Amino acid sequence: MSVGFANRWAAWRSKSVRPATSFTSQPEPRSIGIPSRGAQMKIGQFLLAGHLVEAPDTSIWDLPIPSALFEIELQGFHWLDHLAAEGTLEARQLAKSWFFEWVERFGNGSGPGWTPMLTGRRLLRTINHSPLLLMGEAKERQDVYFKAASQFAQFLVQRAEKESPGLPRIEALSGLIHASLSFDRLRKHLEPTMIALARECETVVDEKGEIPSRNAEDLMNIFTALAWVTHVVSEAGLKPERSHILAMERIVPVLRGLRLGDGGLGHFQGSGRGMEGRLDQALIDAAVRIPAAEDGGMGIHRIAQAGSILLVDKGKQITGGAAHFSPFAFEFSAGRVPLIMNSGPGDLFGEGWPAITRSPLAHSMSTVNDETPPVRPDKDGVLLVPTIETGKNADYAMFAGSHGAYATTHGLKTYRALELSADGLVLRGKDVVAAETDAEKSRANKWQKKKKARGIPWALRFHFNPDLKAEMGLKGKAVTLTSESGEIWVLTVEGGSVSLQKSAIMQYGRLRPRATKQAVVSARVHNYEGVIKWTLRKA
Repeated sequence: MSVGFANRWAAWRSKSVRPATSFTSQPEPRSIGIPSRGAQMKIGQFLLAGHLVEAPDTSIWDLPIPSALFEIELQGFHWLDHLAAEGTLEARQLAKSWFFEWVERFGNGSGPGWTPMLTGRRLLRTINHSPLLLMGEAKERQDVYFKAASQFAQFLVQRAEKESPGLPRIEALSGLIHASLSFDRLRKHLEPTMIALARECETVVDEKGEIPSRNAEDLMNIFTALAWVTHVVSEAGLKPERSHILAMERIVPVLRGLRLGDGGLGHFQGSGRGMEGRLDQALIDAAVRIPAAEDGGMGIHRIAQAGSILLVDKGKQITGGAAHFSPFAFEFSAGRVPLIMNSGPGDLFGEGWPAITRSPLAHSMSTVNDETPPVRPDKDGVLLVPTIETGKNADYAMFAGSHGAYATTHGLKTYRALELSADGLVLRGKDVVAAETDAEKSRANKWQKKKKARGIPWALRFHFNPDLKAEMGLKGKAVTLTSESGEIWVLTVEGGSVSLQKSAIMQYGRLRPRATKQAVVSARVHNYEGVIKWTLRKA
């Protein structure tokens, strides 16, 4: 039996469930929305899965569907979080209208929303926002609500453990646990579902608190789901399974080690910075008081000095999912202000942005001839494993690494060395590309001969926080960054020419990517070596 048929069969069977009639405990909302997104929906602007659909005076269920991901976000009821966060009478009325319209259209077990992951998301939000959905409603409408919630739960009883492993299965199981605590008739499913969730934690989260995708936002979503479960289980006077708690304790230092000074996650391997406030709330709910891992995690090296934080991608470059190719790309914050960033997940906006943001050019890193090197993955999907060294003395904490992604095409190996001062006020770097062996020099010569070029072009990129004002200075040899509070940082360069160019940062809650600037340091490799030295210093 195919997965799709099994899901449809379970959805059809769920119609005959004996519905709950009330809550055994009043749920407290945990999922967080963005008020501005709710306000946009009120005027007919729907930004889902990277696609902006403008349809004033249109039901959310009558929108054109530009992609499968758009429909997934629609069917997972994320929009309910945003309308609840917006909080006006009009937003509440829209939330009710669209919820009960979903039940009328798809409550018979039809439609694309009957997968365990989406049903888990939908059930969680149906329970979270029950006060909004039930307030002022007649008994007939309340009965419709409880029948729908019971159907979702019954479907998950049959299908939650059949969902794909990782976050999808965790979301399905989490939804069923919330329902088992909220409705008395489902209480018998609580213990086996908690055991199944603990078993999934053992499988998905390794001994270091990491997951294979290296995506910090995926890890945050797993942790958030586990934290919500911990909260509702504890409120009921129960304890989560030991493997569940241990997984959270492994995850916390990793997540804390992947945050910049403002609390946002670094833009690495397709990760967004996380919806504002969501991770903070999850950490509070979980009450796990473990500090940040000193050297980061998930293949991201972390250096923290006197309030400044440097994050560098040192990990295996992988294929699949939302993975980006970004060896030694870095982000840097001073205090609570991010200065240097990567562009982030283009999946937030669609329309070509996913491909753009996966490119090395969308990262603060070194590239040769503005190309993505055509490296081939091994049997495990690994493209590249960089070599790195780290160290620290009284004055600086240091990171150094090398990789050979451009060696087979241009004959060049890539080196990056970064040093952050003990007072956190000076970040300096040295970037090198070089042909060292006879074979590499031969490839470098062949490339130049084929392109009829003198030297091989290469460049460094520094993408800036859009909240900063970036201006050229020192007669074109430096870039000045000014924060909203008036703090000034200066980027100076030796060995290349500096220009300010357009860039964009992907940010939640925006209708479009945020325009910003990037410093591009351009140079050419002559005599088999190119060297660029640079310093970012607080003025």
